[in-house]
Amino acid sequence: MSQIFINNECIACDACRAVCPTQAIEVADPIYSIQQDLCFLCAGYAANPNCMAVCPVDAIVYVTVHFETLVSQT
Repeated sequence: MSQIFINNECIACDACRAVCPTQAIEVADPIYSIQQDLCFLCAGYAANPNCMAVCPVDAIVYVTVHFETLVSQT
């Protein structure tokens, strides 16, 4: 399962928040964060996540989450 994540390269320019159809991106300190329960990678809205397309510093990246890892941590 893939998710997107905002890394520490974020410059808090606010471009990603404006294009998120579900308002899943929130202001955090010092960088923005993505509420994973609201983010569905823009499925039905765009071919790729809108936020990744507009980020001027490429701070939004895919992260693969393995189900087995999640189960073993509980």
